[in-house]
Amino acid sequence: MQTTQKLERFGIFCYKALVWLFLGVVIGSFVAQIQGFMPIWFIAVHVLGAIGLGWLFSVLLFRYIDRKRARALAQDRAHASSYAAPARIDSIQFGGVRMMETRELTIIQVTVFPRSNAPYQTTVRQFMTAEDLDQLQEGALVTFYEDPHDRGYGRVFPTLPVGEIPADMETYQADTVYPERRRTGLWLLVGRNPNRIARSVSFILIFALFGFGFFSPYVVTGNVDWLRLRMKYFPQKLIFQDKGNFNPEAFNKAYDKAIAYIGDRRIESLLFYKDFTAVKVEQTDKAGHVRSATIRGNSVEAYFMPSSPDDHDRFFTVDSVRYDVLKKALDDAARDYDIEDIMYIGFRKDVRWSMPGPRRERHVDVHIVFEGGETSLDYNGETGERLLPM
Repeated sequence: MQTTQKLERFGIFCYKALVWLFLGVVIGSFVAQIQGFMPIWFIAVHVLGAIGLGWLFSVLLFRYIDRKRARALAQDRAHASSYAAPARIDSIQFGGVRMMETRELTIIQVTVFPRSNAPYQTTVRQFMTAEDLDQLQEGALVTFYEDPHDRGYGRVFPTLPVGEIPADMETYQADTVYPERRRTGLWLLVGRNPNRIARSVSFILIFALFGFGFFSPYVVTGNVDWLRLRMKYFPQKLIFQDKGNFNPEAFNKAYDKAIAYIGDRRIESLLFYKDFTAVKVEQTDKAGHVRSATIRGNSVEAYFMPSSPDDHDRFFTVDSVRYDVLKKALDDAARDYDIEDIMYIGFRKDVRWSMPGPRRERHVDVHIVFEGGETSLDYNGETGERLLPM
């Protein structure tokens, strides 16, 4: 019997640990999805997975409750349970929570008449089926099973009590009253009614499990460092000065990731936005065809439909893309404008008029466009010097 109880407690511990772990995974995936670190198609996987996990854990919980109830009823019928006692329902209230459309949280106040102790009044919160609720009403006689580890609290069953029923059961007023408890220790991992040490250990385990689950999507996608940067620069959003990827450390990382993604392929454009990087890169298996890709952190989402530019002279390679030039242009723009107002900064191969003698030449230059698109700056792609408008 003792071994069975230990196995049951271990199973409950594993169940709660998995709930906290997967709760962290679901919330972490949701946050990563909002930040753009997960592909768009993952939204369907996230929604269906969250619903499926919620359904699975609910089914396991209620199966355990039903199994425990059946075992208690069997012991009561065999007069083998010393924790079963007749009780009178004093009041019934609904807790406002419904699970799987079959169970409703119910707050039941009962007066319990133990076989060997003085009667007492207690309030329990438990999920009840519609069939059980139909059998409950104020003043009705039910069976109360006291929790052997939590005196004065337990569960109510709508079955009629077995054994002797006190004559004054319908009118008796108990002197001992156990207050309603919301069972805050329900999801604690250690102990049914934990002391301060056990509660602290439980919170540490919960934090570790939830944190591991929360960070797992970032670990899988390689965006843990980018999450750190988002948290580091989050105060900028609060004062409406969000620079996003234009912050020095984030800008350097965004550049390195873009260059690594491009490799030795030709590109049509490389633009750095506040929250992502947009690149049009030539396909390795289709010369002259480009595919657009969006880079957020270390996550790359490439679009399926390739396109073919009308002018193939617009292609250039990463040899024409230099971080020091890009940073010099950004620092120069910061002298006259606010960085947070920039829409994008990047490289394109455009026509530039040269002198003496007006002639059109193509150069890979740096372009900065501000929000609204009405203001823009152009910089020499080799020197980083600002170009005068023609």
